[in-house]
Amino acid sequence: MSIPRVIIVIASSLDGRIAFPGGGESHLGSVEDKKMLNQDLSMVDATIFGLGTLIAHQSTYLVKNLNNNDEANISKSQPISIVATNSKKFNRNWQYFRQPIRRWLISKSKVDNSSNNYFEKQLYFEDSWGKTLISLKKEGINDLALLGGAKLINSFIKEDLITDIKITIIPQIIGGRYTWIPPEETNEIFNLKRLWEIKSIKNLMNNEIQVHYEKI
Repeated sequence: MSIPRVIIVIASSLDGRIAFPGGGESHLGSVEDKKMLNQDLSMVDATIFGLGTLIAHQSTYLVKNLNNNDEANISKSQPISIVATNSKKFNRNWQYFRQPIRRWLISKSKVDNSSNNYFEKQLYFEDSWGKTLISLKKEGINDLALLGGAKLINSFIKEDLITDIKITIIPQIIGGRYTWIPPEETNEIFNLKRLWEIKSIKNLMNNEIQVHYEKI
């Protein structure tokens, strides 16, 4: 059984940071980068991120319809938003739960009824992300955008499940601990034989570039 195409979509500093040292919501990326994000998310069936990313932002990006004057309105067609977490604690005051989106949950254990009301569907994590992605494919998810955080990205990379990486490079050196792939506590070496091919490079404003790599 095939699995969905999995695309990492991130903005990173030159030193690989995706947030400032103090943490919280990331403001990396220019207006033009946000337009690229809008385009990328308009072409996927679902997005997925971990609880840490949800806590930091308390919302998700909403796809917008842009006209020639860059005026925007919220699109009626939004990708399904999937949260991957084993936590049972969600804050009903988060803007995320008021946004006009379909919300799914992936968890190793069933959440309580009050939390479950926040989500249209709950899927169970099936021992590996490879098996869980098969379940997502059966649910009609063919293209999945992985938006973070670092631990979730790391778990997908370990299983060699990423098909595309779309990374916007921000010309800043930030420092801090928030890298988009966390340091390996076990010193495990990733699959060094995995090669990536450049599909496109786009120059954005403020000396930013977006590089699209595809798995060979």
